[in-house]
Amino acid sequence: MGLDLTTQEVDAIVAETEQHYPPITSNDYLETIHTEPTILGSGNRREIDLCLGLELCIFDSVWHNVTEHVSENKHLVQFVACLSGMLDSGDYLQISALQGYVGGSGIQPPHFVRYPQSHRQTGVDIHMPPALFQQFFANIHG
Repeated sequence: MGLDLTTQEVDAIVAETEQHYPPITSNDYLETIHTEPTILGSGNRREIDLCLGLELCIFDSVWHNVTEHVSENKHLVQFVACLSGMLDSGDYLQISALQGYVGGSGIQPPHFVRYPQSHRQTGVDIHMPPALFQQFFANIHG
């Protein structure tokens, strides 16, 4: 039997864990390593601020059959690539080592994410605001 949680419940579990196991932050405050709560699984995620608004997360975790219900939310531009494991959102989205995810900004509809039992998930997750993403593809007229 797995855990069936809302994003708010997951956030509360993470906050409680961080009281006992504070994240490790680099001297320049640009990188933070978080330990995954043992009730959810094991592993860690490294969050790195590459520049203003551009965040890189490197994750390496093994989950305990967790389903997270995500409510409608404002969504940044996101790129996800898994090297191992799978993130399953049913018909909405499936990310594995065979396919990644690129999501646009705007309003993300309610959905769930299922983290299967004992599947090691390693990969990268990048978030940025639409204006920064647009700068990467701006037309330059000389």
